[in-house]
Amino acid sequence: MATKYEYRTSTPGFPAGKLVIDNQGRYIPAGVVGNTYFVDYRNGNDNNSGESIEKAFKTLSAAYSAVTSNNNDVIYVDGDSTVQEDTMITWAKNRVHVIGVGGGFITGQRAKLQLSTTGNAAAVAATLTVTGVGNTFTGLKIMNSGTDAASVAAVIDAGEANVWNNCSAMKFTDLNVAAVADFICRADSCVYVDCEFGFDTLVQTAARPTLWFKNDGSTRAKHCKFIRPVFTCASSEATKSFVKIENTSSLAFSNEMIDPVFNNALVSSLSAAALNDAVTSASGLVEGNLFIVNPASNTTEFCSAVTDQIQVVGPAVSQQAGEAVTPS
Repeated sequence: MATKYEYRTSTPGFPAGKLVIDNQGRYIPAGVVGNTYFVDYRNGNDNNSGESIEKAFKTLSAAYSAVTSNNNDVIYVDGDSTVQEDTMITWAKNRVHVIGVGGGFITGQRAKLQLSTTGNAAAVAATLTVTGVGNTFTGLKIMNSGTDAASVAAVIDAGEANVWNNCSAMKFTDLNVAAVADFICRADSCVYVDCEFGFDTLVQTAARPTLWFKNDGSTRAKHCKFIRPVFTCASSEATKSFVKIENTSSLAFSNEMIDPVFNNALVSSLSAAALNDAVTSASGLVEGNLFIVNPASNTTEFCSAVTDQIQVVGPAVSQQAGEAVTPS
């Protein structure tokens, strides 16, 4: 059930004002812990309060409307069905924590989010766009099958200091369009831990990036850290890269990838071929850099076409841009 609030003026050890009573009856200063809400697409109803499993919301958008920014509210998303939204969720609130339940790791998250038939036809850019600060997203598979020309990604992260843990992003449509991606990053100081980007169940026929560093005006990626990310695809276009920096305005300051895996499925029956490069930079990039530690890739080269500000430390499994160390 949702956390209850009381107004008290003389509780020993706490200042006067609003205190939180947790599920064990303890008083905690407001702001330390927030309310709890539940989403269950199969059994829920958006007219419910969302405050218990029995009163769960149907959609994540309804839970988002209920939470309070900067209150460290928590949303649990059930994993027994895919949550379908009629339009893109624009996540502008701060310090909200979304947890997918139902098991799965990297590729097998059971808490899934996608657009409905109505949403797929709508002129929206993504399934989820994040602009808020200090949010966490855990155990979510976020998909996009949008057919409108405005649809460009499953997720657009333009937020600050958010943490993504064990999440995956996949855009299943526009396989022949280069100007789309599974995940667009223009975030500030965000961390991505054990996340998967892309899919290999359909073959892409255009050089579309999997993770796309792409600015929107002055909003660009900076100080981002990717820890053990997995990039996957099947492509018949050898010039596709898993990671692409769009232009010199798309990246700033230092950015890191630690222990990334780049795996292009070689499905010859579907004409899926090897990729030339795992990473492609932007020519003339000087304001930001991408530092890659211990990459594993089955691309022909690692970063050979455009190498500006890409530095790599790790075993030389292929020609690598800016290789700093080759262990003996």
